[in-house]
Formats: sequence, structure tokens, C-alpha cells
Amino acid sequence: MTAAVMDVRTEGMRQLERAERLLDVGSNVSHLRRMPVHKSLEQLFNEARARSQALGSQATGTFASTSLPRLLQTQKAQRLERDISTFSLATLPGAGARGAATFGDRTETDDKPALGLSEFFGLRHERVILEAVEEAQRDCLRSCERHSWDRLQADWEESKAQLLLGLQQLGESSGCLAMCSDGAVSGPVLVPPPQDAPIIDAMLSEPMSQQLVQKIGQLSCESCPAYQVELQECWSILGHELKPTLSGITTGAIGYLQSQYVEEVKSFVFHHAPNGRLGGIPDAWSQVCALGRLKFEAANFPSSTTHVWYAAFVAARAGLASLLLELPQRAAPCSDRCPLLRPVCVLMARRLQSVTPSQMSDFAGGVTQEADPADLIRADLGEDSSDFQEVLVSLLLGRSFAFGRLPEGTVKDWLWYRLHAVHLAAGDDDQSPEFKQQLEDLRQRAAALPPSHFDAGLLAGSSSAPGERVIGVGALQTLNSVKVLLLTGQLGQALQQLQTQDRRLRGAALHMALVLQRAGTLEAVSSMEPRFNVSAFLRDYAGRFSSRDQLQYLRALKPAERVEALQKLLLHGGTGASDELLGFIDPNGRHRPGLLERTLQEDGMGDQAEFVDLCARAGHEACQQGQYREALRLLHLGRCYSEVLQVLCRCLRLPIWREEASTMGAASQSEAAALAHDIQRFFDIYERNLDRYALSSQVWAGARQLYAARMFHAFCDRGQPEAALDIFDRQQLLPFAGDGAVTEARDEIWAEYPRIVQDYVRVLQHAASRGAVTAYALQERLRQLQSFLAARCNRLVLDQETSGALANLAMCC
Repeated sequence: MTAAVMDVRTEGMRQLERAERLLDVGSNVSHLRRMPVHKSLEQLFNEARARSQALGSQATGTFASTSLPRLLQTQKAQRLERDISTFSLATLPGAGARGAATFGDRTETDDKPALGLSEFFGLRHERVILEAVEEAQRDCLRSCERHSWDRLQADWEESKAQLLLGLQQLGESSGCLAMCSDGAVSGPVLVPPPQDAPIIDAMLSEPMSQQLVQKIGQLSCESCPAYQVELQECWSILGHELKPTLSGITTGAIGYLQSQYVEEVKSFVFHHAPNGRLGGIPDAWSQVCALGRLKFEAANFPSSTTHVWYAAFVAARAGLASLLLELPQRAAPCSDRCPLLRPVCVLMARRLQSVTPSQMSDFAGGVTQEADPADLIRADLGEDSSDFQEVLVSLLLGRSFAFGRLPEGTVKDWLWYRLHAVHLAAGDDDQSPEFKQQLEDLRQRAAALPPSHFDAGLLAGSSSAPGERVIGVGALQTLNSVKVLLLTGQLGQALQQLQTQDRRLRGAALHMALVLQRAGTLEAVSSMEPRFNVSAFLRDYAGRFSSRDQLQYLRALKPAERVEALQKLLLHGGTGASDELLGFIDPNGRHRPGLLERTLQEDGMGDQAEFVDLCARAGHEACQQGQYREALRLLHLGRCYSEVLQVLCRCLRLPIWREEASTMGAASQSEAAALAHDIQRFFDIYERNLDRYALSSQVWAGARQLYAARMFHAFCDRGQPEAALDIFDRQQLLPFAGDGAVTEARDEIWAEYPRIVQDYVRVLQHAASRGAVTAYALQERLRQLQSFLAARCNRLVLDQETSGALANLAMCC
């Protein structure tokens, strides 16, 4: 800790004040007489002065060459230094006179304070203590302020991290929230988790294998750290169930339950065995014996018939068919008191071999031992049978068993028992009606139980005993119900449960769905449950991201599903038909490739012909849905030029142009302005490329007349009668000349005639009131209009206001 710099001036003033008090006390003695303590006071003063100089030189020695403090470099400080150096404790001049007067007058000295040596040092001690307490208080306050600020900063960082994590994983994942602009629509989009891209690349580049599943599973678990351990178990279940048949799925579930039980036995034994060792490399029998000694707290195992049947149950539950065949010899001599042990073990080993033959390849010859099925009946009728014997006999006889009677009965044990019963009832034939009936019954019973039931019954830790009931601890809900659905073959419902339980798990659910779809497992269970729509799930998941990221996700779909998903993306309002995705269309109608076309070509998903066909189909669908802005751009890129003109004509007939701006909302006004801009843009493009696009002259004339009528109405609404009249004359909106070809082309805008006449009458009224048109010209226009209306009086009906205005105008002229 650095020494504080002493204020020499303040310290000197304090010493002078103390010296004056001492002089006042010493005024009672003779003029030059010194007290015995004077020398000690001078020494104290010199020591204080030397200490102040040492502190000053220590504080400034690093920054200055001189040993004196910088304060003493000033003139005032030097003068104070000289006063201190010449200071003496002798009485001041005039002090003797005061002393004589004092001795002469005792009443005057009685009023002066007397400060002795003890009082002086007491006062000095109090000052030192007070300064130390004040400095300690200031240090404490500064420390408290720093601690409070650090605590507030840490709390804010923690709250900010939680807020960002919640915003980032709305179902879904571990990315961060970002604000970006995608096309015409701006808004918050999510950055996809970094694990998604490697998963999709691996699925597209590598063949289906266990190594691929393990790689995808590891990346998927890393994408959701809060559920990483739970997701690892779910992926382990999927790794066993990736089969294209129902029987393969159920046998995979049995294999997982048995291998998981083996791991739990090993973990429990190694954790609780004395000194953590069993000696050498323990085999299956050594581990079963160690487990029995720990469970029954017996020094010798097996030492009773209950021990023997417990060992048989553990071997069957773990899928150790070879140990079941060797158990009568291994458990001797206690096994001699169980005459039905050998047939039960042989039959149970055969059951394990029929369900999981791959685990029995090394011991296939041992299962050929003969066993009389009648022994099962005798074992069932035995009076001294234990619960472990009954569960094995009940399984082999195809009966139900109340696992509440079993001291270690868990949901996993019940599932293992019921899955074996499904295969036993159907004779291991997944095509038989009994198989689907038994499996459906198991699925319904598992789905009917609430998630809390499985949270209390499934294993929750490697240090727990096999079968021990442990309720998960923590704020997060476990995925035990999802595991049960997976083990019973309810894959679609398991994926739904996974994504709805927590939005952060949506990414993991998508990864599992893609793997199950590629392995054909979802197709295998489609006969027993509604088909899970992976394409819709992927579109919904990727819809939170930008268009560039969505295209990367769509690569994982099948070609037909990818085309449908791309159409949905193109029709996504605002962002789908953006320049970034489709490319820019210049004023000459030429197209520069956008993100979609480049992605199709780079990833080998299609060429330009596929892009054109995709735009054409999406454009027709957009037109049917009333998305005219998207339809114009997509049909143009799909090279459907005639359909573009039809869409333009439909847009020009929309009732939105007849509505007052004051009655329209802000969103409607913005959409109408954007549509008007697109209409103007494509009319300009097609007017320059009539021959290039091979358009019909009649179709173009009709579209052009509708567009001119739209411009005429717009000028009238904006109060520009001169411009409106110019458009009316140049485009001949009303066929005054009577040309047949023109009339035929203009029949397409017949519905626009009443409004054209209404606005034309308004323009003439305005011109007559302002004198902008000569009387002769106005009369000629009225004559032409009346002739036009007279020739079409049977089809063209004017409203009362227009008829009255026309009559008044004729009378004025």
C-alpha cells in the first residue's frame, strides 16, 4: 500500500500551535530557564519534520529529481520552512514582562489555561485516533461503493445474458438476437445456432451410419447446453431405434434398456465397492455378485435362494444370456436348492436371443440346451417362490406382473417387461395382428400417463442404485416423458413433446426428425400414428432466420418437399419476392441472379430451368392468393409474360383505387403505393419489349387503356385537370371516333366507362368555370360525349349526380 503524502504546511501550523501552547505554559518560569522536557519536545518536532520530508520525498521521488516535496518549491513554502528551522521553545520577547506581571498578580494567571505534558500527548493521541477512524471510515465507504457498483454490474450482466438467452431460444436454440433488413420488410430475425450448418452438411455428404448419428447427436446436444445430458440419452435411444420396421424399433428399444441397465450396474458397483476396486477386470458374474452384496448387505453372495433368483433377474434384465446359461453352475451350491432355475434360465436366454440375436452370436450353441415348458407351470405353482422368480416366470408365460411388488421396480423395468411381452405374444412377427395390438396398448398406456409420473420413476444419476427412484432436481423439467415416448415407438408425439416443452429444444427436435426421416423410421411408424410433417416443421423452424439461412436449411429436404418449401418461401409476404432472394430486374426487364438462383446452382439442387419453373408455379399460386406484387415479379421471372399483363389488368380493376385515402389505414396506403409503383415499373418494361416478349397487340391495347384510365383518375383525384384532360385525349379513353377495332379492344374496360364519364364531366365543369376552354371547344366536347352516351344508353347507366352535372353543363353552354 503506498504511503500518503503529508501536507507539510498543515503539519507545520499544527506544530506551531502546539508550541505556542507550551510557551504559554512555560511563561510561569524565568525568561531563559528551560524545562527538563524542552529537549524532548524539540526532538519530537525535529522527528516530525524529518518524517514529513521523508514522506514527501518518497511520494515525489518517482516523478522528480529533488528529494523535497513539490509543495516546498513555492516561495510561501520556503518562508514557512525558514520559520520552522529558526523556531525555538524559549519564551518570546515580552514573555518575561508577562511573566513578571504574572508573579505580581496571581488573579491574572488563574484565568489562563494550564496544559501539562500528559494533556499535550493525550490531545495528540486523540487527534491521531480520530484521524485514523475517519480515514478508516472513508476507506470503508469507498470499498462499499466499489462493491455495490461491482454487484450491480454483475447483476445487470447476468440479467442481460438471461434476457438474450430467452430471446434467442424462443423454442428454440442457442443463437443471438440480431436486427437485420431482409428485402422490403425490416424486423428482428434470429441468427441460427452454429451447430445447424455442420449437421446439415454432414447429412448431405455422409452415408447413414452409427458414426454419422453420433456426430449429429453430439452437435445437437451442444446446441442446447441446458438439456445436454438429457438430450444425450434421447440420442442414445434413437441410435438403437433407427430401423425401417416396427420390430426393429421395439428390439432397438429393448437393446437400449438392457445396455443402459448394464452401465447402471457397473457405475453403482464401482462407486460403492470397497476401495472402488473389484480386482483385475471383473466379468459379468463378478459385477452381479458385487451388486448383490451391496443390495443385500451380505458378505457372501449368493447364500440363499432369494440371492440366486435375484442374480437371474439381473442377468435377464441386463440381457446377459450367456450368464443365464452358466448361472446354475456359477451359483452352486445355493442353486441346488432351486430345481427350476435351469429351465427358467434356458428359456429366458432363448427369449433374449430371439429379440437381440446380435448379442448372442458368441453363445448361440449354449442356448440349444433343452428345457421343458412344463417346468414353468411347476415354477408358477411353487409356494416358496420369490418376487424375482415370479417376474421371470410371468414374462415367459406372457402374463402381466405388478411391478409395485418388486422392490426395485421402475418405469424402465416395466417398459422392458412389456416390450418383451409384445414380441412374445406375436411370436416375434411384427406383421401379425397381435403384435400391433399389443404395441398399441402399450403406446396408449404410456401416453396416458402424465410427465410427472416418469420424472419420479426414471433413473436420474449414475451413482444411484439400479432401479432406485430419484426425482430430478433443478429448475428445468426433465425429458423423461420424451424418452418413454421414444421407447414405445411414438416418434411423432415425442418430437412434438420435445419442441413444445421448451422452445430451446426445437433445434434438437428438428435434428432428430431429419435423422429419423432419412433412416426410414418415421415411415415405419406411419401405420400406427399420423405422419410427422418434417418439411412443415423445418419451414416453421427456419422461418425465424433470414432468407439466406432458410435456403441452407431447405437443402436437407427431399426434392419434391424442397420445391414446395421454396414456393412457400417465395410467397412469404415481403421477404419472399425480395430483390435479395430473386435478383434485381433492371428497367429493360433483364434479370440479375439472386440468392435463390445462385444457391440452386452452387449446391447442385437445380439449374436455371428449374428456377424458371419454380417462379412460374409460385407466381400462379400467388395470383390465386391475391398476392399481386409477388405474382408480377414471379411470373415475369417465370417467363409468363402474357400472364403478367393479365395480372396488371386485374390490379388496375381493384376497388382499392376507388377508396378515399382518408378511409384507408396506414398499412393499406403503403401497400397501395407499393403496388402502384410496381404497376408503373412493369408497364414501362413491357412497353419497351413488346416484340421481345411476343405480346398480343390487342391484349396490350386493353392493358394500356386500363392503365391510362388509372392515370386519368389519379390526376383527377389529385386536382390536376389539365394533366387528366391530356391523358384523356391522347389515350382516347372514350371512343368518340367510333373505330371498330378500337371499340373491340376497349370493350375490356367497359366497367370503367361510368367512372371515366363521371371524372370527364368534372373536368369539363372545372374548365367551364375557369374559362380554360373556349365555348366552341366545350360545346364540341359535350356534343361528342352526348353522342357516345346516346349510342350506349342501353348498357351504360350514369348515377344521378353525374347526370345532373352533365345537364347543367349543357344548359350553361
